[in-house]
Amino acid sequence: MTVCTKKRTLFYLRIVAVMFVCLSVTCAPMAGAAIIEPDPDLHNVMGDLYALSAAMRLFYDDTHKTRCPSPGELAHYLSKPLPDGWPSGYRTDVVGGDWWVGRKVPEFSNARKFLREKAPSLDLYGRESQSTWLGEAFVWMSALSFGGKARPESEQKTAFKVAQGEGNDRQYLFFNSPGTDYYWRSSLIYTTEARAEALKKFRTDAKGPFVVPTTQSARQKFMASPVELPPDFNLGAEEDDGSARFGDVIINPIPRQREQ
Repeated sequence: MTVCTKKRTLFYLRIVAVMFVCLSVTCAPMAGAAIIEPDPDLHNVMGDLYALSAAMRLFYDDTHKTRCPSPGELAHYLSKPLPDGWPSGYRTDVVGGDWWVGRKVPEFSNARKFLREKAPSLDLYGRESQSTWLGEAFVWMSALSFGGKARPESEQKTAFKVAQGEGNDRQYLFFNSPGTDYYWRSSLIYTTEARAEALKKFRTDAKGPFVVPTTQSARQKFMASPVELPPDFNLGAEEDDGSARFGDVIINPIPRQREQ
């Protein structure tokens, strides 16, 4: 092989190497951007479910108790004052040996449509129907799976993904629906210690911004048109003989007797 041929071969190999590196960088997976819905009711339901689920994980790590905690016991991780509807709008229970959480859904909320449509993919269930959530008063999800063992399954430590809120939502945490890019802001605000612990254990690498977008609906100002009489309309006047005149029409309330 001549010197020129060797140089030409090395030149082409370098080009292939550069193209390979560029292609690798281009095709490398990037951290997914978070999907954040604008409906506050939706965040209150979904965010609270995940906030209590993560609190259950913190509770277990702190106590190693296998008895399902009540909402009152989980309040230790939450700042006061607690939101309206606490604790009656929140429930915990054991189903098949696992810890579950339930959240009341506002009766006339637009969030119900989204929850019904996404229930299969978000693993939302109804206790009454014993199946995918169809619209019951409470929506449920599995918070901590023990798999028939004395401790939660280890992979669940990475199931919870949590992000610190930003801007006007900086006091809140956003919780991810596993297997999706959805993030939910909970109305339950963690204490300073619980927030730091949750972020230490479950912080996400997803990209924000973690702020619930506001929707500004165009508002039109409607004003009733003033009711006015036509300019040539005459309300009438009483004549000397007791009759009434309306414009060119004379109405006599006393009928005249016909002459015989």
